Amino acid sequence: MVKLNQKGSVLIFFTLGFALLGTFIGFAVDFGRAYLEKARMSRLVDAAALSAAKALQGQAGFEDEATRAACDSMEMNGAPVVMSGTACVSTNSNATYPVTFFDAPVQGGPPIRHVRVEGHEPMPTTFLRFLGWMVPGDFSKLDVAAAAEAGPERPVDLMLILDRSGSMSISVGGQTKLAMLKTAVNAFLDQKFTGNDRIGMLSFGYRGCGNSSGTDDLAAITCSPDVPLGDATSSFISTLKTKVNALQAPGATLTNTMEALRTARPAMAAVFNDPNRALSRKAVLLVTDGKPTVMRIDNNTKCHQDPFNNNSVSGWSGGTFNSGCLQGATSTSGNGAFRLTLGAANQTNQSGSTIFQHVESCTRSLSSCAGTNGAMYEANLLRNCGTGNSSCSAGGAHDVLVFAIGIGAINNSQPNASFDKHAKCLLARVANANDILNTGTNTLETMGSVCTNPQTPPNTSDNDTYAELRDGCGSGPCVIDTNQEKGKVYIVDTNGNVPAQLQQVFNEIAALLKLRLTL
Repeated sequence: MVKLNQKGSVLIFFTLGFALLGTFIGFAVDFGRAYLEKARMSRLVDAAALSAAKALQGQAGFEDEATRAACDSMEMNGAPVVMSGTACVSTNSNATYPVTFFDAPVQGGPPIRHVRVEGHEPMPTTFLRFLGWMVPGDFSKLDVAAAAEAGPERPVDLMLILDRSGSMSISVGGQTKLAMLKTAVNAFLDQKFTGNDRIGMLSFGYRGCGNSSGTDDLAAITCSPDVPLGDATSSFISTLKTKVNALQAPGATLTNTMEALRTARPAMAAVFNDPNRALSRKAVLLVTDGKPTVMRIDNNTKCHQDPFNNNSVSGWSGGTFNSGCLQGATSTSGNGAFRLTLGAANQTNQSGSTIFQHVESCTRSLSSCAGTNGAMYEANLLRNCGTGNSSCSAGGAHDVLVFAIGIGAINNSQPNASFDKHAKCLLARVANANDILNTGTNTLETMGSVCTNPQTPPNTSDNDTYAELRDGCGSGPCVIDTNQEKGKVYIVDTNGNVPAQLQQVFNEIAALLKLRLTL
């Protein structure tokens, strides 16, 4: 019997084992180097794409400037490159960074030119090349690649609509809701807005006319914002902060959301009519701590009527209202309604749960009221400002993004400042948002889950079914209007850390307002 040479066998196995070990080491070392190189290349192309997008300005004709900006960005970040045609080429390796451009559709506006920056580099291997001894193929290099796409950091036209009704003076955790809102807005204004952006501010209580001193101006016939849209230079931001810090909440807990949205509309329409703002991102940020309770009536005849059915109201038969009036209802007024005269603080009360319910419903309505002037109706017109005309009528292009922040939780003792499902539903319909983020618990609700009907909120006896919240929903759950910009709704829970939640929300909105990397 012939015996094998065991020493030779061990040597063979040792050699094979060493080869396999070397192969594994090769995988670890060479692929590790490739991973680090890809990470470095990804940072290069990300920064280059953002720089190129800024130079491109979202339109054709700036491709050379954008390519140059991409190459300059890479060089500033440590990559020795030169511009060659439509690419950046490394001067000490075989790496190339092609720059290409494409048009991306934008809902409600013209297509916007985007940029794509790629990186390609054949990286020589150290250990993997020996794999070629065992299997066919060229393992002398690894192809490292990365890519980034970016749109321009579009200029922003943003109108802040801030609630300063009496309930905003309620203290939560040692601070009033209004004081916490001021802090959050000031921090928000310190975000990276530039002189290419424009920001304005409108405050509202029982008027939606804007009045930072806190005294609602009944004499105003034509409403205007506290601060019109202006270039967001450092001096303008400072002025805007001063106005925000001066906001005061009067004693009346009346909330004219409808008129505030209406007052913001001409400013947004003017933006659409300005050819120099064709590429700007148009947005409205509404902050409120409760449901609307008062609305503006423009017609003298309707000032004497139930707005829901046009029936005359005997208690409102007197007076002439050439400039219109205000109608409102709060549960604290004995489930009755009231009428206020524009130009003077003359109030006429009308008792009865039916008129209370009708007036309250009409402050929210989309189409069910004769005056068609509820908060949902005005928000719909505001979102339709893409038509480019001063009335922002429905049926045209749409490109107004609406953010809505509700500050509050379910409050049985203050139903007008309670964020039950109905108040959430209203904000969802105002913002055209399908999801509602409860920031205190970081849970999502859908419009369909909160826009239920009928459901009577707690501690009220007005029998209000909130049917108008389901206008246009049919028999199924309420959904967003896919022809309009999809907004976002955040509910800040006053049972939690309100300042932290507000900071979280405003930081997210600041990021969403600017188009950044898309890949």
